[in-house]
Order: sequence, then C-alpha cells, then structure tokens
Amino acid sequence: MTEAAEQPTTEYLEIEHPWVSHKHVPIYEWAFPAEATDEELTAFIRAREEWATRAHYPVAWVVELSNLTKANAKQRRMFAEHLKRFERHDVLWNAGSALVVPSGWLRGLVTAVFWLSPPKFPNQAFAKRSDALEWAQLQLDVKIAELRTHSQVRSRPS
Repeated sequence: MTEAAEQPTTEYLEIEHPWVSHKHVPIYEWAFPAEATDEELTAFIRAREEWATRAHYPVAWVVELSNLTKANAKQRRMFAEHLKRFERHDVLWNAGSALVVPSGWLRGLVTAVFWLSPPKFPNQAFAKRSDALEWAQLQLDVKIAELRTHSQVRSRPS
C-alpha cells in the first residue's frame, strides 16, 4: 500500500457479501456458515480483501465461529492465507476481533491456534454475542481515541 492509500477515510463501506452484517458499522459482524463451498469462501475472501483496499478507518470485528469445525482442510488453509494477506489492514485499522465461540472446546482450539500464531491486533473469545459486541465497541472507542490523539482520525459529525 502506498502512504496515500493508508490515509484515513471518513465514509464507512459495506462488504458486499451475505455473510457480513453492517448493522453496527464500523463494527462488522460475520458468521462462518453451517455449510460453505470452496467457491463461497473464495467469494467472501475476495469481498473482504477488496473492501480492505478502500476501508481506511478504525474497525472492529465480531466473528461467529460456531461452525468453524465444519470447514474442511482446504478451506482452513484458504482462510489462513487470506489472514496473512489481510494482516496489513488489521495492523493499521483493526481495533479488535471478538470471536464468538459458544463451545468451551472450540474456545480452547482458537486459543491454541492464536498462541501458536498470535494475531497482531487485540482479540478475545466470548461465549455470547452480546459480550463480544460490547468488547468490540470498547476496543473501537480506544482505537479511535488513540488515532485522534495522533490526528489521524477526525471526529464524527453529530
């Protein structure tokens, strides 16, 4: 990315994909579906990566991972590769990713994966979506305040 491309934008953008909810933007919510084809996952990855080329503002994520165990090995690899490509955007703009994982076993799995390959942004696992949303909002507020202190983000109009 060029320096100009990393300048903050003030318009919130939607990610053009049905797995993503824009109800709380700039907190983006998405859920891994109960069943997904490789093509559907590719379309989601493409939409997110395209969005990241234009979305230069603080965001937070609430990610529903209940169905993660249904992803096959190829899909897990595809998503891991996506996260590597997406890392630059996350480092610059991701205030935090709240992972909704209702199962204790799955929370343990996510913790183990992140322990082996820690994300470069705040993250936390939650059993309930409401707790995840609350945490994501707090993380976003901190990130916005931090960027304002460094004059990178203008105040939102009232």
